[in-house]
Amino acid sequence: ADTMSSVREFSSGQHRRWLVLPALWMLALSAAAQGTIVHTQLSTPNPDPNFPWDFEGLRLLSAFDPVYYEMDINGDGTTEFTFVSANASSGGFAILAGSDNAVMSSRSLDSAFAVPLAAASVIGLDPSPYEWTRHGSPSDGLPFGSVLTACVNFGCVGLFTGVESGYAGLQFQIDGQTHYGWVRVGAPLAGLNGGWIYEYAYDTQPGVPILAGAVPEPSTWALMVGGGVLMLCCFRRKGNERRG
Repeated sequence: ADTMSSVREFSSGQHRRWLVLPALWMLALSAAAQGTIVHTQLSTPNPDPNFPWDFEGLRLLSAFDPVYYEMDINGDGTTEFTFVSANASSGGFAILAGSDNAVMSSRSLDSAFAVPLAAASVIGLDPSPYEWTRHGSPSDGLPFGSVLTACVNFGCVGLFTGVESGYAGLQFQIDGQTHYGWVRVGAPLAGLNGGWIYEYAYDTQPGVPILAGAVPEPSTWALMVGGGVLMLCCFRRKGNERRG
């Protein structure tokens, strides 16, 4: 009887282990199918809030040297987006989307205004009711970047004007494939043609939408392995208790 009991316990334990393996395998397939979000948190907002603004020049609407921040969103050594803080004649505070890249914007005549998105807004192929906008010059019919804020002699324009923190949707190319990302920027000092950048992220899987503000979750593989080890330990403990 003791021998048969031991055989049943062994078989039951083995059965539980074989039930665990398919579950782990399904988790592995799920992990392989998920996109990976790469997130960059800037140690200080960029451009640095203490950069040398020419306040007197701004007051007189005279020119001063622009401040640039070149964003290499995927770390491949190529600038996908350039942020420029300058006076109104140079476009105000704007996102310049180079080459085939674009910014989620609202168009008005020959201008494009970057749209401040709420957290969890979907950024993907269909940007409606907005549109994906590249930057260019008057000669090619494209606006000078997607304006965040631009203060001129008749007041300040731009949907980010006075906004301390908001998300802008980004679309860019890696090896000819479209990817989506977000950047959190602020232009809280209404009256100035500038602001700063806090953080940004993108999804490494081409064509996959991203939610504004989404950051990497704990590794699915790590959760899978940890959960598997925990389940096996529980089975082993129960087996020892029965034998004891």
